[in-house]
Amino acid sequence: MCIAIYKPEGKVIPYETLKRCFTANPDGAGYMFHKNGKLHVFKGYFTMDEFWKAYKRDQKKECVIHFRIKTHGLINEENCHPYRVNDDLAFVHNGVISGYSDAHKSDTWLFNEDIVQPFVRRWGNLEIFEDPIKKLIENRIGYSKLIFMDNLGNTKIFNEDKGNWDDGVWYSNTSYKPYIPPPPVVKPVYGSYYSGVSSYPKPVSAISEIKEGDYVYLTQMHEDYDTHEKFERNTIFEVLGVNKDRTVDVVEDLDGPHAKFGYNIPIWKLRHFDFDNDFVSTENTARRLDPDEIDHEYNSVKAGSTLPFDWDY
Repeated sequence: MCIAIYKPEGKVIPYETLKRCFTANPDGAGYMFHKNGKLHVFKGYFTMDEFWKAYKRDQKKECVIHFRIKTHGLINEENCHPYRVNDDLAFVHNGVISGYSDAHKSDTWLFNEDIVQPFVRRWGNLEIFEDPIKKLIENRIGYSKLIFMDNLGNTKIFNEDKGNWDDGVWYSNTSYKPYIPPPPVVKPVYGSYYSGVSSYPKPVSAISEIKEGDYVYLTQMHEDYDTHEKFERNTIFEVLGVNKDRTVDVVEDLDGPHAKFGYNIPIWKLRHFDFDNDFVSTENTARRLDPDEIDHEYNSVKAGSTLPFDWDY
């Protein structure tokens, strides 16, 4: 899901922290800073060595940094951040902005073309930093985070409260932190002396791998304690990213106006959703849905409801 970083002048981010950001988000890096009335944008670094060679000379400047992981569009320099709005204004984005989908252009690219550039052409660069405009944009982008910077040093973080400050640096998520393996997940196995089944907990067997782009459904209710979103059992998602700690970032209703995002959902709470082969179970009787019924039920979920039955995996 990318990571966006704001670093004040004089603050130095350790190399190892930047390397963790790149490793977790390896599809292109970039950064920007202002100097002497000009906005300098550098991007299209696809190895950590390339990025570090360019960035280290500017690491004490006030900078906005971005490490990308692809959700939409190609992996190339044009889809890397920062995105220039014009010669004197640019921004970076972390998240997914609903309503934009293209095989070649990222959702950020399309959002810039559709919203940001027309607004700035009409009203000017400085208006983007005004609080009422900031609130309007925050309402449009949902849980996404943006950082704007101009040639004069004006900088504004949109949805700042959805990221976190750490040692004087703002990070849009926690992929900069060292990886801490989660404790093993166990569940009790009940039995008796006669059945020969142990009553001691056993590790849960690994489920089949879930990857970006898969459709999955929840096997139990989940609450995201960062966004305060609650998702009911059997809610269907598209996977946006798989994290190193065996959690995933997901979206419900990706192409609609009210996309709901879930972050760091444990993989063990999810199962693959197969539109052709999944079963439903009602009143203890399993039956296979025909394609029309699957489409109807999935569209109901995308409209904001949950499934009125249990999916048997």
